[in-house]
Amino acid sequence: MYFIPQEPLKNLSILFKPTPLYHDVTAAALPRAYLDLLTEQNGGYLLYSRIPTIEPTSDGIDYAAVHSILGLHDNRPNSLYAQQKVARSAGLPDYFVIFSSNGNQLFAFDYSKLSPSGEPSIRHIDIETDNWQTVAGDFDQFLRSLTTGPLTVPEEIQLTHTEGEHAFLLADAAGLPELFLHFEDDTDKQWYLQWIAHFSTHPDADCRKIACEALETQILYFRNELPETATDVLANFQADQDPAIQELARTLEKELADE
Repeated sequence: MYFIPQEPLKNLSILFKPTPLYHDVTAAALPRAYLDLLTEQNGGYLLYSRIPTIEPTSDGIDYAAVHSILGLHDNRPNSLYAQQKVARSAGLPDYFVIFSSNGNQLFAFDYSKLSPSGEPSIRHIDIETDNWQTVAGDFDQFLRSLTTGPLTVPEEIQLTHTEGEHAFLLADAAGLPELFLHFEDDTDKQWYLQWIAHFSTHPDADCRKIACEALETQILYFRNELPETATDVLANFQADQDPAIQELARTLEKELADE
């Protein structure tokens, strides 16, 4: 298993569009290892998040971070089809078919460099630094080269939402407070609330408590910026089986109602 299980993506049908992605390469003609991977789940975030590199990258001296694999569907922005337009707008050659994206850092099937069996090689592309590296001879080798590694929360650099989502999906109670703190002033409150909601039903009571405390910060300091869905998230904590979480939620209900 390569993916972190995400039910919406596990149940999403694979969509084969007939429009060529490069010359006569359609989605159905993409590498077999990639298509087989999508039968596990139609894209999503990875359990193994690093690929070794020969040269340094923006992520590390000898590796690049791989956060997700794009699926074959029409659900933006996690669709392989949608990301090709992003690549073209950045002026990348048409022989790159992007299958993973995190801001300026991309991974692509490189149809200008084929293996002896006719498979495209795998390139890591950093648009900002103009750093292009071959990281695997084909997609099967790419998957076999993936390794685990900590997703650290930097003090001075803001994580992208892609990095944040990956970190939230892998987080436990020990790392969750720092992660919520890192994004607490994010302007996309709907995005932030969805992660509070995610942990509001977590089986670990410590994670639910941490999420409730993150909601407390939002209500106390960002109340005027919160969408209406904040009350729905709060309701999850009000129904919690832990009395301490229920009590905090009742306090937050009064705070949220106090204009």
